[in-house]
Amino acid sequence: MKLHYTIIGICLLFLTGLSTVKAQDTFLPGYVILNDGTKIGGSISLYENAPWLNQRFIWLKDSTAVAKPKKYKVGDIKSYQVGDRSFEKVHYVDMENIQFKTLGANDHMMERLSSGKINSFKFYSYPEEIEVYVGLSSAEVAERTQQKKGELLRGYKILSSKDDDKLRNAFDYDLQKYFKDTPAILEKYKKGEYGNEPIVKMGLAAKMISMARKAAFKPKEADAIVMAFNDYNNVNLAK
Repeated sequence: MKLHYTIIGICLLFLTGLSTVKAQDTFLPGYVILNDGTKIGGSISLYENAPWLNQRFIWLKDSTAVAKPKKYKVGDIKSYQVGDRSFEKVHYVDMENIQFKTLGANDHMMERLSSGKINSFKFYSYPEEIEVYVGLSSAEVAERTQQKKGELLRGYKILSSKDDDKLRNAFDYDLQKYFKDTPAILEKYKKGEYGNEPIVKMGLAAKMISMARKAAFKPKEADAIVMAFNDYNNVNLAK
């Protein structure tokens, strides 16, 4: 084991972080709501290739400013809107990815996916703050870093809550419990009419195949879940 490999690893990760920051150069119309209720309109830029950063801070050019964009951290704001995408401060402890840097910092600006009796948000886990690779070449470190980034991008959760109950990962929760008070929605969901995997009784082998299929087609399953949530909310709007 040689120390210089460790230094290479740390430097590469640092440079990767810098390139991510520099990639944030497209600003879209939006606004931010501060903790005191103040609304500031302007343009906001999102990190599309590192969406977990959007949960921690934003850069905003207000409509009158000619200076550089201003940074607003999660502790400064209640919500923000970028185009047709809405982000709100949500308190959530990611028990699967506890890190020292996140202890006591469990507020995140999450993208809202549905509003009503069932509220849902998209949540990304955070990368390790510092990772040290020993005995690897710079190319191997870069490959490992890219692999972990891909896992984070694919590993997002849909956090859902019905009637202000606790947040649950919708991918792992039996959503039939959410829909049982609205038979029409429950039946559509069970039949897979939202594009989701149909709910049928199956043996262990079939269940494993079904889980693998859901993982492989996660974006489609996510769209189906959100569609079902919004359909449910619309039906129950007047209730």
